[in-house]
Amino acid sequence: MLGIAVAAWVSVTLISAIQGQLLAVYHGRPQDWWGTLGYTAAIFSVWAMLALPIVLGANLVLAGARSPVMRTALLATGYPIAMAGHVLLFSALFWPIYGTGAATPFAMMRPVLLANLDKSTFAYVALIAAVWLFRHFRARNPDSVEAAGQGDGGLSIRVAGGMRFIRWQEIDWIAAAGDYAEVHAGGRSLLTDRSLAALIDQLPAAAFARIHRGAIVRLDRIRDVRSLGRGDARVILTTGDALRLSRRYRDKLGSYLTS
Repeated sequence: MLGIAVAAWVSVTLISAIQGQLLAVYHGRPQDWWGTLGYTAAIFSVWAMLALPIVLGANLVLAGARSPVMRTALLATGYPIAMAGHVLLFSALFWPIYGTGAATPFAMMRPVLLANLDKSTFAYVALIAAVWLFRHFRARNPDSVEAAGQGDGGLSIRVAGGMRFIRWQEIDWIAAAGDYAEVHAGGRSLLTDRSLAALIDQLPAAAFARIHRGAIVRLDRIRDVRSLGRGDARVILTTGDALRLSRRYRDKLGSYLTS
């Protein structure tokens, strides 16, 4: 991952510097190549410093905010915060080098913001996109990344402060939560960043069954199944939870059905 990050940083820096050179020539104001490259590297080095908090924040937003509107609003709010952090850091670190004509680092902030608005916007959007793509890949490939180390014993779920391991026998049922899933175990509910469709392929088929497009249950937690007519039914769990069984998944319960 570190190698990929470094390669991406070098590529983006070089491409941006070349773009700056070409634009300068087009406008009839050619610039020194090494000066352009050094300034561009400085700009993206500050974004490299900000990458970790931005990535962690974006991951929390994408995992915790269930509504797409809420996720978009929170990520959009992070943009001016990241921009302000970038300008502050760049001005503080590089004022002695690039602050010619600016009496203080603060006097340098406005021109830095305006001159690098395009680069900064690209950097922020690229970081958010990288987080989204990584999460999307992990959800589509549950046997890779962290899912690869789970073995047959349970699920590793990312929570604030680290990971929590939930054994199969602890899980009562799992509910769909937008693009994610909410695992109910022993009175707790934990949000995992994998979809219900991805989880059903990981769960032991002999112990779990999907009963609705929005729910999976552990079979030994079923206390009763009551017909609602037209092929639908209500599944009552030993925990007291009542879930709907749709006729599409009716055959999954087999002997549990009483009518």
